[in-house]
Amino acid sequence: MQNHYEVLGLSIHATQEAIRRRYRELVRQYHPDVNPSPQAREKFLQIQEAYQVLSDPERRRHYDALLRLRMGELPSARYSQPRTQPPRSQPSEPSRSQRSSPPVDELRRVIIQAERAFLQGRMQDALYWAKQATRLAPRHAKGHEIIGDVYRTQGHYDAAMNAYTYAIQLDPNNPDLQRKLESMLELTRMKPAAPPTPLLRNLPALKLPPEWKLYAAQSLGWGAVLFLLTLAYTVPGTPLLLGWSLNLLVYLGLAGFLTGFLMAVSRWIAPIGDAFPWQRRGGQISAGGALVGLSALCFPFAMLLYTLLALTQGGLSRSVVRVFGVGGALTLGFALLYPHDWLYTALFGGNLLFLSLLGGWYLADNLRLTP
Repeated sequence: MQNHYEVLGLSIHATQEAIRRRYRELVRQYHPDVNPSPQAREKFLQIQEAYQVLSDPERRRHYDALLRLRMGELPSARYSQPRTQPPRSQPSEPSRSQRSSPPVDELRRVIIQAERAFLQGRMQDALYWAKQATRLAPRHAKGHEIIGDVYRTQGHYDAAMNAYTYAIQLDPNNPDLQRKLESMLELTRMKPAAPPTPLLRNLPALKLPPEWKLYAAQSLGWGAVLFLLTLAYTVPGTPLLLGWSLNLLVYLGLAGFLTGFLMAVSRWIAPIGDAFPWQRRGGQISAGGALVGLSALCFPFAMLLYTLLALTQGGLSRSVVRVFGVGGALTLGFALLYPHDWLYTALFGGNLLFLSLLGGWYLADNLRLTP
């Protein structure tokens, strides 16, 4: 099976500019709008996946480490091996260090699982496998480094700095660890420490795992979306035009924006530029522009048209399917709960909701790409 560098036809030492230039060349050659053959569609999906990994410097470093692991190289392996062989007169009993050292193959398998999960955006799985690696080999730096990468991606800078500090004690000559630790030190210096409140100084502190805080933030966001659905039923407002009220317009816009933002932050969908091709060819309108324009005019018609094109020509995008599915489900929910005019809400409520969803999606992509 080809790796990402072989898919793009580049060497492992290719620069970021060479990767972007090669990606644009291959997209013009294999995009389903230009090349409708089944082989081209499969090649286009491989190109998209390769570019999403290699265009991100952090994900590329993890992917390079994963390639080295697959070739049998275990990075920064430090085990306590016996320095001398036992005398021949003694029984050939394994020493204490040999009994405590984990199998190299098992450690390599666990680290590969952690690296693969991190590359795919499954942060909780990456954290699980990285902790498994630290249990197998507490003196191995790679597991602690991946734990730091996960916490840094989730925004838990203090926990990431602790993991990097421990890893660099085990592997002090690793330049990547030095760079990551310095970046964490800069971020923690920029964040001012809040002075303790005298009234709360003697209260016990509630310490939660970082992943619980992430789940709590996502639950709060989706809870806000459900609350907006409830408001459409309990506080519908006075109907003005087409049976809609000003309240309903606000609910649709906020629900769409929050949904797009949460889906992008949770990595349920790819970056908006990859999901919707915006490049124009000649005087023709881009496929992404046409799809968004139709959604602004009639969201159900855009869903139907995309489904027909996907069934007849292929090239189905999982991100677009998820966005249309969640947007359609929310529109139907508002139509069923809004008491004044469910038909117009079902037919045209998705127009506003989908455009707001694109806005939240775009904002989340820009925040995620900001260093």
